[in-house]
Amino acid sequence: MKMKKISLVVALILAGFATNDVVVHADDHKKEDKKYEKYKEYKEYKEYDDDDDDDDYEEEYYYKDEKEGETYYYQDAVTEKGTWNIWTQTVAADKEVLPFTNSQKVTVKVEGTNKEQSLFVIPKDGEFFVPGKMVAEVLGAKATFYKASKILDIQDQANELIFRAGTNVVYDNKVKTPSPAQAFYVNEELYVPISTITNGLGYIAEWQENNQTFICQPIMK
Repeated sequence: MKMKKISLVVALILAGFATNDVVVHADDHKKEDKKYEKYKEYKEYKEYDDDDDDDDYEEEYYYKDEKEGETYYYQDAVTEKGTWNIWTQTVAADKEVLPFTNSQKVTVKVEGTNKEQSLFVIPKDGEFFVPGKMVAEVLGAKATFYKASKILDIQDQANELIFRAGTNVVYDNKVKTPSPAQAFYVNEELYVPISTITNGLGYIAEWQENNQTFICQPIMK
């Protein structure tokens, strides 16, 4: 009888350890789930973290060229004149004078369609900055803005552009590419250079002074 009591006590102690173990693991899973919920908004964009030392491009770039089985690296001299509506994907040494220099409300219209949008444009650093989400949508692309991380993801059938506030980097179809100026966040919008977003989606913008409109024309390939 005594041995049965001892066995019962041992069994209860072991059962207690097993129960405690299960409870601890369950709590751990709840904590991990909460962490996941907190960061899931931008968990897919770890490669665009602030810790990335290459977020900002310098004025010199190196390009790789392959010929006859050998690899050559050469430096772009960046001598071309920068224009506000052409995304050269380099830092231009000289910027063209903008058609206007004061922030104002304008219209963005797609040539040959009834697609148009009234928006606020900001001339800055030799570029015209426009609200990226609004321009993307008028050009027929889907735009998702992640407010916590200030990331704008733009996609259409053929292209994907990813911008982040405070950087002069654009991920163009997953390729890290220099932008002519830094995107910035203001008035609940991420502002990006008009050349980058229009060219990246297959358009070029032309300014019409008489009706204060940017006309977006498809780039002929």
